Amino acid sequence: MYLLGVDAGASKTHCLVANEEGRVLGFGSGGTGNYEVFGLESAMKEIDKAISEAFSMAGIERADVGCFCLAGADFPEDFEMLEEAVNKLQKVGKVIIKNDTLAALKAGIIEESYGIAVIMGTGTNAVGIGKSGEEARLFGEGYMFGDWGGSGDISREILHRVFRAYDGRGEETILAEKVLEFFQENDFVSLAKKLYYGKIDRSKVLLLTPILFECAYQGDRVSVEIVKMIARETALSAYAIMKRLSLQREKVKVVLGGSIFKAKGPLLTDFIKAELHSFNPNADIVLPRYEPVVGALLLSFDYCFGEIIPKVYSNVESTVFENLKINREERL
Repeated sequence: MYLLGVDAGASKTHCLVANEEGRVLGFGSGGTGNYEVFGLESAMKEIDKAISEAFSMAGIERADVGCFCLAGADFPEDFEMLEEAVNKLQKVGKVIIKNDTLAALKAGIIEESYGIAVIMGTGTNAVGIGKSGEEARLFGEGYMFGDWGGSGDISREILHRVFRAYDGRGEETILAEKVLEFFQENDFVSLAKKLYYGKIDRSKVLLLTPILFECAYQGDRVSVEIVKMIARETALSAYAIMKRLSLQREKVKVVLGGSIFKAKGPLLTDFIKAELHSFNPNADIVLPRYEPVVGALLLSFDYCFGEIIPKVYSNVESTVFENLKINREERL
């Protein structure tokens, strides 16, 4: 029996193939696998590319079961459409469609059967699996849907604060100087014009977040306030999922996934721990041990076998790192 895991997001698609003992036999990669970015046909092309590469390495033509953790799988209609599209690839016998947040969760909780993940990358989302296997997830579709967090919102908050400092409505902050340096502008009038007329690419604006943590470590009050906002939102998101799954008094792992949680130093995680423990003192923060695609593969094992024996985890770890040379440091 061959099992497959796919993690497909806005920036890349990864695929792993393993045998029933957990020995990883093949790895493949592709581009954007989120149909919301370039359309369904383009997304399926990249997913097919990743699968084909993994199959070629493994020396197989078809997998028995595959868990596809896909960005854009949000509403029931999405799941139906994506399942039909993946089935048309004719690469997998049984297709399981999950939202991509589930891959990140499983990559963090590993052998635990339940837990919660909060993801903060470009945007933010939170997901959980309860003790009975039930799932809960936030919309994760942006500010209008109740979300706040990720580099999109954080960079906007940084710009909001520095422009208020400039015009006198806000507190002075060393972020102002750092932001001008970052955009290579001499003053806020020229920066305002370029932002207003769309002469600065949005992707560059999203890269502001590392500056925030740099300034926070210098004791900048405004920067520390924003870091506390991130921590508060992280804890609130996790607690919202806890309540849905009746885990608010349980000892539960909260996985922190996404680029924001790679911030240098312990400041952000220390704030998150304090906020989270004010809701549930039994909650433990963990960082993912693997890339999300490993979580997607393990979800395939969950589907097939229920409880996974320790030997399978050991085989997955040894073969995914040693044989395929997937970077141990390349985490969520």
